[in-house]
Amino acid sequence: MAEEQYKLHHISLENDPYTFVIRTCFNRWKPYIIRAIDFDGCTRFNRFTKQIPITEKVLAANLRELEQDGIITRTVYPEVPLRVEYQLTEVGKQLCNLLDQVYDWGWHTMKEKGLPIDPLGEMWHGYREKDEEFMKAPHKNK
Repeated sequence: MAEEQYKLHHISLENDPYTFVIRTCFNRWKPYIIRAIDFDGCTRFNRFTKQIPITEKVLAANLRELEQDGIITRTVYPEVPLRVEYQLTEVGKQLCNLLDQVYDWGWHTMKEKGLPIDPLGEMWHGYREKDEEFMKAPHKNK
């Protein structure tokens, strides 16, 4: 009986939890965006552009997707100039544990292989002491 039910359904990787997680938080920029918000607690748009070498167009698209997926909230303050802040939702905070595990695995493996590791990520994850001056625009300090 159960086999008959499965035969009626088309199997698709699009409906797989791995695919959902990869789309939600593992594209090129989303782990960095999520981690930056978690580290700061609340982040503004221009802070991202200083911390991550990303175009404003790509950043805006990723922020929209993260908001649509319920990972972040976007708060607009009616000020001049307009102020927009981003915070993690509870679901987004839960993702940070997963991202931390992935980062830790990568960090330890890279150390074992003697590979260079980006200092900003090390600061975000506690492997390096925080340097406020460097963190203002880390990709411009390289």
